[in-house]
Amino acid sequence: MGRVATSHAFVLLILSFVIGGICTAAAQTMSYADAVDQLAAACRTDLAKYCRGVELGNGRLRACLDAHQNVVSPRCQQTRSTVYASIARRVAAQRDIGQICDADIERLCGTSHADAHLVECLLSVSPAAMSPACNQAFTDTGWRTERAQQ
Repeated sequence: MGRVATSHAFVLLILSFVIGGICTAAAQTMSYADAVDQLAAACRTDLAKYCRGVELGNGRLRACLDAHQNVVSPRCQQTRSTVYASIARRVAAQRDIGQICDADIERLCGTSHADAHLVECLLSVSPAAMSPACNQAFTDTGWRTERAQQ
């Protein structure tokens, strides 16, 4: 490969990381239903082989996949990692939104704390009116997309 071609390939590689990083940072977390669907599709064979008879709920299926993480297929491992990270981000955003968005809540919702009307208030304002951190946290909670789908 010539010097110019190598230089172009390097620039394309850097751009793909930058663009990919931007898209990842703004990406929404997946819903619990999507998480289950993705795990079922990617881990179907592994679930049948290693987790047959495991009841759903109370983290039992996750515990089974975790216990067999070294022997499940690479596709299942990758999907499991992606799903767990997305769900963890969703749970953290739901837990921390009051702290992350405290100034936005006071400014936009007229209250100094996260109350029962938080979701409705934040849904009623433009994402551009929120601070970037609050907007990302609200996106990560999944509440914006769940309400839009109702």
